[in-house]
Formats: sequence, C-alpha cells, structure tokens
Amino acid sequence: MNARPSLVVAALLTLAGCAQTPPAPAPTPAPEPRDLPPIQYDGETLGDLLVAESAAQRQSLTVTLDYYDRAARTTNDPVVIAQATKLATYLEQSRRARELADLWLNLEPNNADALRLAALAAIREGDSDGAATLIDRLLAGHGSDALLPLVAEASNMNDADNQELLEALSKLADRYPHQAPLWYARALERRQQQDLPGALDAVKRALKEDPDHLEAGLLQGQLLFEAGQPEKALKRVARQVADHPDSRRARIAYVRLLLAAGDYDGAREQLDVLAEQNPQDLDLQYSLALLALEAGAEPAAEEILQRLLRQGYRPDEMRLHLGQAAEARGAVDEAIDDYLQVKGPDALQARVQAARLLYASERGERGHALINDLINQFPGRTIVLRISEAEMLVDAGDPESALALLDKALEATPDSTNLLYARAMTAGQAGRPEQMEADLRRVLELTPDDAATLNALGYTWADRGIHLEQAHDMIRRALDMHPEDPAILDSMGWVLYRLGRPAEALPYLRRAYQQQPDAEVSAHYGEVLWVLDQRDAALRVWRAALANDPDSTLLLDTLQRLEVTP
Repeated sequence: MNARPSLVVAALLTLAGCAQTPPAPAPTPAPEPRDLPPIQYDGETLGDLLVAESAAQRQSLTVTLDYYDRAARTTNDPVVIAQATKLATYLEQSRRARELADLWLNLEPNNADALRLAALAAIREGDSDGAATLIDRLLAGHGSDALLPLVAEASNMNDADNQELLEALSKLADRYPHQAPLWYARALERRQQQDLPGALDAVKRALKEDPDHLEAGLLQGQLLFEAGQPEKALKRVARQVADHPDSRRARIAYVRLLLAAGDYDGAREQLDVLAEQNPQDLDLQYSLALLALEAGAEPAAEEILQRLLRQGYRPDEMRLHLGQAAEARGAVDEAIDDYLQVKGPDALQARVQAARLLYASERGERGHALINDLINQFPGRTIVLRISEAEMLVDAGDPESALALLDKALEATPDSTNLLYARAMTAGQAGRPEQMEADLRRVLELTPDDAATLNALGYTWADRGIHLEQAHDMIRRALDMHPEDPAILDSMGWVLYRLGRPAEALPYLRRAYQQQPDAEVSAHYGEVLWVLDQRDAALRVWRAALANDPDSTLLLDTLQRLEVTP
C-alpha cells in the first residue's frame, strides 16, 4: 500500500523552523524528478509512523525522531527522510542529521534543503572542509538565494559553530567572486577575527555585487562606526533606512547607532516612527525603550514607557524602569514614587532601591522603616536585606551605624557567613582592622575554601605588611580557584610587591588592570611600574585613573607617598 506520513510532524517542524531561522526569501527550484520505484510500507513501518506522529502531538520530539529515523532507513522514502533530517537538525543531533542528509542526497543529490542541512550538520561536527564542499554544491546548483538562510543560521549557533560556518562560507568567496552573500559572510568572519580593515573590504565587495543587499549595508555602517567614522556610518545606515522605509531591522540598527553617537533627538524621532509603524507590537516598543534606557537616553525611554503604561502593558515592569530612568536623571522623589508603586515579582528589588534612595537623600528613618516592612513581608530574605541596609549606611557616610546594625543581626544568626563577611568589610571601611580580621578568620573556620574570604584576608594582611607569606598562600589558593578574577589577580600582584618581588608582581597587575582599570588596581599597577623604572607608563595609568575618579583617596595617597605629580 502506498502511503505518506500525515502533516502533524510537518506542521510542528514548520513552527520550530520559524523559531529557529528566518524563512528563505524565495523557494529554491524543485529538483528534477527521478524514476523511483513505488514505495511500499509494511505494517511495522506504518506503526512506527503512527507512533511518531502521536509522540509529536505530545511534543515528545526525541521519540518522534527515533521512529522517523527507523522508517527513513527502512523505506528509503525521500519525504520521510526529509522529515527525519529536519527534526534531527532542530534537536541538534548533528551526527544523525548528517547521516540522514546523506541518505536524502543519495536519492536527490541536488536538493537544496538536503545540501543545506548536511552542511549545517558538518559544521556542528567540526568538519568545515566537508561543509564547504556541500555549500559549493548548493551554490552551484541553486545560486545565491539558497545561501541566504544558511548565512542567517549563523546567528542561531554557538560561537564555535558560528565561526566554523562563516569560515566555510568565506572560503568560497574567491571561487564565486560575484556572490554577494559569500562576501557578506566573509565580512562577518573577518569581524569575528577583529580584522576591521578586512571586514570593511569584504562588505564593500558584497555591496559592489549587490548594491541592494540590506544586511551588508547595515553591517558596513556598524563597521564604519567601529572604525571611528561615525558620520560616515550614520549616513550609510540612514541611506538604508531611506531605501527600505518599512524595514524594522534597518530602522532599529539606525536607532542603535544614533544612541551610540549620542544623538538622542535623532534616535527619538526614529523611535516614534517605529512606534507609528508598529502600533500593536508592544513588545517591540518595550525593547526599544530598554535600548534607549541603556544608552542613557532617558527622555526617549520614558516617553515610550509612559505610553506603554497607559496601555496597561506590564505595568509593574514599566514602573520599575520609569523609576530607573527618573533616578538616572536625578529626579529622586519621582524615582522613589515609581519604585513604591511596583508590585509582583519585582516589588522587592524596587523597594530596596527606594530605601537606598531614601538613605542617600538623608531620609534614613524612612529607609529603615521600609527595610523593616520588607523583612516582615519576606522573612526569608532578612539577612540579605540587613546587609543591603548596612551598605546604604556606609554609602551615606555612617559605617559605625552599619556595624551596629550588623552586630544586632548577628545576635540572631551568629554563624551566618554572609553577615560575618559583610561586617568584616564594613569594619575595614570604619578603620577597625582587628574586627575585620577576626570576622574573616571566623568565616574561614566555617567555610575554609571560600575564595572571596581567602582573598580578602590575604589582601588585608598584604596591605598592612603583615603575615606576608601566609597572605601569599591564601591568595594563591583563591587564585587557583578563580584564575581570571581581577580582584584576586590584583591581590597576588600586591602581595608579591610587598614581598619585594615587583618584577613577578607586574604580570598579575597588568592582567588585573586590563580587566578592571579602577582606581585601586591603577594605584597598585602604577606603583609597581614606577618602582621598575617604567615611569612614563606609570604616569599614563595614573592619569587615566584620575580622569575617571579624581577623588580616589587611595590613588591620591599613593601619588603623595611617592612624591609624584601626574
């Protein structure tokens, strides 16, 4: 009996594909039919297909694949093999996808979907040469349109697979010099390799071959901006928007560049256009508001957020972000009011921030009352709330009250390592090194391998010039657990310097500075450079740090002690 599988799995795969990759701009030509014998399904195969479809209806797609795989291999039916290959690709079972795609290609050697899925499987298997061969066949048989979904697939892959795919596509650009998608892929690959001139050359070539290539035009704008040519970048992307006025992708890319360039008025105009073009897409407007907020364009963000709030869209999230926007522009009372209106899952975060603003604006009594109210509502969060309140007191310039608050909290839970660590840090800020050391020692008694505490105690000793060998051992243990942590790298460099080994200290401090060039790390790094007679480099480090934090006590004390005028 001739039979075909029903459309249940096909529909599921279509939905899955919509979530995974953008649709191709046009279907590829159908392959030439081949003279294949009629396919006969036996009872067992029909049973497998029925079980597969039943599993698909329950979203048990792994079970569906197992049955489709067996049916594909026993029937040699290209329709069944195609379904099995697509499902294996969606489930990221690359080895099985490659095997099934090969079966498919044995029957239909020029099928575009089979070639594309086989290439993707080869990429995921780490076979970039094999993928390049398959992509070569795809391009030769179907032209550049068949490449577009393949290039789009790169955004859905992990970093390693993404790089492999772009490399495979890039290799073919010289062989097919008139294919714009291949030059576009090369531009993406060169950008990944941080080869900005190479990326610009490749995207220029893509646009030469296809001046209407939207993605290449947008990429050229991004690359020009990264190359320090913002005016050219904005003109390029503005031209893309003019040529494609209904393209959300182009207009969003333009908004991003305008925000990055600090042209908030221009960005707001484009945001208004997007809102008018997509009045029902509230998710898009929300995303654009967050983008504006992140870029520092608070007025534009607030305008969108207020509009969404009036429409009843996620009111608690809107109020939370409105509070953040108001806080960013210094409207403290307005921010507090917004935060206090937040309900639901974000209420705790919002109210803690309101309390922080109350403490910062010398309304500590109200802040304390708010924290107490939160503790009554969320008793399981008592410790973290008290620690947060202690930080608020320290930030308000009152470390002694912060210590008293933590002392009282420790009466109820004397072995809380979080409270002990918080009190240790607060004691350090209050100028009580003995209290700090006692609390850190107690934390290590309770949790001997806590890297943060090992580092904190080791650094404290190193900074005071005591127990230096023991401090070195502690910091070494912490660094073994977290070898790239900039705070621990800084501690290791500082303790080596205090041990009289500045040349050994320098690489650790350089790595710390590269990751976290704050005032403290800059002070240490600059001092070691200075002692090693690399004085021009030291001055550059200190000057950069002073530009960012001109009131840093540690930095200023370091310069005074070394009698340096930067």
